[in-house]
Amino acid sequence: MSIKIEREIKTFSFKDGQEIVIKEPTLLQISSAQSKSKDELEVIKTLLIDITDGELDRDSINALPFSEFVRLSECVKEFVGINEKD
Repeated sequence: MSIKIEREIKTFSFKDGQEIVIKEPTLLQISSAQSKSKDELEVIKTLLIDITDGELDRDSINALPFSEFVRLSECVKEFVGINEKD
């Protein structure tokens, strides 16, 4: 028996009005991102690529203003519960 549970979906609005759909990551996506890097920023970037179904890619994430990346990372942290380091 296979159980399929719907993932939470959020719409993120950039400051310029563009919107992107962000899906709650699966355990597999989190594990995969964490196995690729121990750096929290890289984990968040990898997750953003996965949970936006590729709408965001590494180049577009790296080109974001820092304030927008912080706002996006807060959405990821809400899903994943990543603790900020001091």
